[in-house]
Formats: sequence, structure tokens, C-alpha cells
Amino acid sequence: MSSQARPRPGRPRDADKDLAVLVAARRLLAEVGYQQTTVAAIARRAGVNAPAIYRRWPSREALLEEAVHGPGAHQLPEPTGDLRADLRTWVRIFLARAASPAARSGVPGLLADSQTEEARRRLLAIGAPVRLAFAEMLRRADDSGAGTDHEVLFEILAGTTTFHALVRGGDDHDGFAETLADALCVLAGTGRS
Repeated sequence: MSSQARPRPGRPRDADKDLAVLVAARRLLAEVGYQQTTVAAIARRAGVNAPAIYRRWPSREALLEEAVHGPGAHQLPEPTGDLRADLRTWVRIFLARAASPAARSGVPGLLADSQTEEARRRLLAIGAPVRLAFAEMLRRADDSGAGTDHEVLFEILAGTTTFHALVRGGDDHDGFAETLADALCVLAGTGRS
């Protein structure tokens, strides 16, 4: 039996409790803000005790990070072959993620409480599968062979949408998505006349 296949000692974690804690954390972030979203408040809202939370997450910050950017935070869109339309979809997905009430409250607080560069990097990082899917979409659209720097375009997409959503929330997502998609097309070299 491999070490991965061995069952863990003790009772298995209750996935319903995990979800209840994450939902409670998201709602509290939206309702009362980062400072008042304490482990005690989350435990009360979720109907669990604080030790149950600490068995699942090593710290309040780790819990809030997962509540804001948990697994499955990015649904990867299927490329359509129309780069401008695909970029609009990517912009909208990133805006929706960053404009959620939990993200607007949690991200600034988590950044302020981050003690290390690694913690800040982790908080703002977007996983490799998302980056690779974005780069692949751009590669397929780049028939010129110009070798666009996909990583820089990804950083522009992620940073710009995060800033816009944190500052403006849900204001003018459609107009912003159009404008940013057009700018990314130009930067990718496909928007030249």
C-alpha cells in the first residue's frame, strides 16, 4: 500500500463543515468586514467550534485566503477562435472573482496582515493551469510568430482586473471588459491595422 493510499487516523473530515465554515467566512467578510471576521464569529455563524476550524486551517489568514480564493475559483473558458471575444470572457471571469464582496473585503486585509513576501505572493498568485490556458489561447491566436510575452499579458489581465474590482466593485464591468480586451489585443499584436 502506498503512503498516499493509507487512511488517515481518526475520524474523516466532514466536508459539510468545511463548506459551512467557508460560506460563513465569505458572508461575514461581506457583512462586517475583514477585522470583524474572526474565527470565533465564523465558528458561531457556521455552527461549529473554533478548534474544529483550527483542525482544518492553521490560521485565520489561511481560512480567509481559502474563503476568498478557494479551489475552483477560476472556471477556464473554452477558446472560440475569436481572440477579442475570448479576452472579454477572461476579463469578465477575473472581474467577477475580484469583485465578490468577500474578495473586496478580504484581499486588502490579508495583504496588510501578510508578514512575508511569500505570503503576499501566494495571496495574489493565480495557479499554473490558469496561466497555461491563457498562454495557450494567445499562442493559438498568434499566427504572426511574433512571440508575444504571454506572462506579461497575463499579469496585466490579473493586476488590472483586481485593481478595478477592488476599487470599483461591480461598476461598469461591461465597458471595462471591452476596453481591457481591446487593449490586450493590441498588446498581443493582433489589434494592429
